[in-house]
Amino acid sequence: MLEKEIVLGFTWASVVRFLCLSPLGAILCWLLLYLPWGSANAPAWVQAVGSIAAIFAAWVIPYLHEQARARKQKKDLLASVGWLAFRVKNSFDHMADVIDKSKPGARDGWLFFSQPINWVIHRDAAREFSVTSFTSDEIALLLSLRAITEFGVICAETLETWDFDDNPHLAHDFPHNKGIEFHRPQIEWVLGRLLPDSAPVPHK
Repeated sequence: MLEKEIVLGFTWASVVRFLCLSPLGAILCWLLLYLPWGSANAPAWVQAVGSIAAIFAAWVIPYLHEQARARKQKKDLLASVGWLAFRVKNSFDHMADVIDKSKPGARDGWLFFSQPINWVIHRDAAREFSVTSFTSDEIALLLSLRAITEFGVICAETLETWDFDDNPHLAHDFPHNKGIEFHRPQIEWVLGRLLPDSAPVPHK
């Protein structure tokens, strides 16, 4: 597994916002406003408040660090799913183009680039993502991607064994044409949600 360098940063605005919204932050504000700082016991109060602040900092800094780490991890995870969707889209378009051409040479070129194996790799990669790592909306994207890869494997197996001598009109006789029409906008939808900058123009 490749090592990754994770750089986390905090802004003063985020720290102040967290302090103001947390219960301990409210307690610290109350102590600063209402403790008898002018009395002879002021040094003791200062030490007490300083101790509370140190305890609070020891808690809040790891918490903010963990929140930033979780956001970075989630961003990387969605980027990985988006990249897989991009690869699936390319494989889907290539396969659909071969079917539309209905030529043995186009199918042979498709086989030369090991497209049936690639579809199996896409399917297995989609299965590797755990749904527990995603929100409900993201799970819908992942399940759609899984369904597309499962369908792609079926199409690839059919196209790989297609006999042009018995059925020369591949585009017309291919048994999964309706499925291609259904799944094409699905993969474009998934890709558009995960990688909006890379989303293709919808197929017409």
